[in-house]
Amino acid sequence: MTHTTPVSDELLVAYLDGELEARQHRLIADQVSTNPALAARVEALQCADLPFKAAFEAMLDQAPSERLQAMLKALPPVQAPALSRRRFLAVAAGFAVAGVVADRVFMSWPRAESGQGWRASVAEYMALYTPQTLENLSADPASQAAQLRSVGAQLGLPLTLGAVELPGAEFRRAQILDYDGALIGQLTYLDPRHGPLALCITASKRGAQPVATEQRRGLNVVYWANLSHGFMLIGRNPFDDLQAIAGGVERALAG
Repeated sequence: MTHTTPVSDELLVAYLDGELEARQHRLIADQVSTNPALAARVEALQCADLPFKAAFEAMLDQAPSERLQAMLKALPPVQAPALSRRRFLAVAAGFAVAGVVADRVFMSWPRAESGQGWRASVAEYMALYTPQTLENLSADPASQAAQLRSVGAQLGLPLTLGAVELPGAEFRRAQILDYDGALIGQLTYLDPRHGPLALCITASKRGAQPVATEQRRGLNVVYWANLSHGFMLIGRNPFDDLQAIAGGVERALAG
């Protein structure tokens, strides 16, 4: 029986890249032609020739490019050598671990932006809403009342359709969001003039805070707190309208 030296993946990739001397290339080619297991490994390594760029272009178009650029600029400069298929395989193995770290970075990014917290997270979420997002949701009062009871029970705040009615806007849905372990009740409305509007509520131990305003992601925000909960109104409504609505909410849900 002829003895053959085991062939490493790195050597096989160099073979596929045409980086071997002629004699060594012939030796590998002979083994590939007579060894089915080795041929299968070569075929698997050839996956690096697949059109990855085209496959991921659509996802790249939707990536948060401004945020990525800011993150990259904060990193120290490094020399980036050109990637052959051999180096690509090593880098890809590293990405299997780095991908988990990247997920953590993106998930915690709003917290890294000084002072923004949960309102920033809600604003990023609401910026994706269009009237079409909400117009086909069920308007069944019984279903809406059940949603409000569930959200209110989780927040320790009684919520009814009458208490959360907002002037000029139609209530569409109540749901619970989770921000870093803190529950946020999101009550969503559709305003025929200004589009999606949300009243967000979370438990708070910071005490009462007066009404304040800000802008996030092109949306107007009014926020305040009573002794037990923090509140936020966010939408494209003018600030004066939101402040008037906030006053009504504060009276209806005073606690």
